Amino acid sequence: MLKKMLGQFGIEEERLRLDWVSASEGDRFASIVDEMTEQIKKLGPFSHNNGVTNT
Repeated sequence: MLKKMLGQFGIEEERLRLDWVSASEGDRFASIVDEMTEQIKKLGPFSHNNGVTNT
C-alpha cells in the first residue's frame, strides 16, 4: 500500500525497501544497506516532480 501511495506522489517504488533484520544480523543489515545504496545510485537523484506535470 505504501508503494502505491509513493507512486501517486511521483516517487519510484524502487526507492523504498522494507526488510526485517534482527539485532544479531549485522552482516545481513550491512548487505541490505549496500544493495539499497546501489539501487538508489542506479535510479539517480530524486527529482521533485519526477516527470509528473501539474495540470
